[in-house]
Amino acid sequence: MKRSIKTRYHVMIGVLFAIVLVQFIFVLYTISQADDLYMLASDIQSIMIIFLFAIFVYVVVIYNYLPYRLQRSINLVRELIDNVSGGNYHPDIDSTLFDQDEDFQSLILSLQKMLGIISRFDSAKAEKIFEHNQRIAQLINLVPQMVIITNINSEIVYINDKFRARFPNISEMNTLTEVILDSSFYEEIFAHMIEALRYGNNIYDNEIVDSATKRVALLKGSIVRNRKGNTTGAVFTVDIKGEEKQD
Repeated sequence: MKRSIKTRYHVMIGVLFAIVLVQFIFVLYTISQADDLYMLASDIQSIMIIFLFAIFVYVVVIYNYLPYRLQRSINLVRELIDNVSGGNYHPDIDSTLFDQDEDFQSLILSLQKMLGIISRFDSAKAEKIFEHNQRIAQLINLVPQMVIITNINSEIVYINDKFRARFPNISEMNTLTEVILDSSFYEEIFAHMIEALRYGNNIYDNEIVDSATKRVALLKGSIVRNRKGNTTGAVFTVDIKGEEKQD
């Protein structure tokens, strides 16, 4: 039978009053049956000592039992909340630990319901984020220019298909500072990107000319910032004119 802490408290207090009532009945019965005053005093003294000891033991039990049960349930709930706070939305909940505490069992059931809602929301959010990223990636791949996205440490986060076709040796595993390029023309393009990241400056229609082949690269870059205004990365586009002649 499931009982709440409050119900247990009321039952224990009721039992205590029942013990006091039984003591009172024993005293009255002893008085009504007494024939000798000294024997009456002795009987009442014995009754008072016995019931005083019983009441003392029972009060000690109540004093320790109720806080123990309450603290035990609170610790279990606190441990569950700590697990959830740490990102574990599917904790292993032993429902038998709360079977005897109706209030805490209701609380655990509410927490389980909340975790189910959070899990479904996170799953839906992850699906939306993935779908949104796919749209952005497809849109970037449709852009005629080469596109490269980096973080603040010059690590390459994303490059579009046109960039991959021109630089097959560069991938998201590289950084701008470690890529190997086959001409000073390309080295200058990447040097401008690194400089823009270092100083947090946008690039507006920066033309880089290759004097040897007459190729012209139009470099654009936009710095990405967080809510505090700090630089977190950048997006660059590169459009090289005259490269078809070289091919």
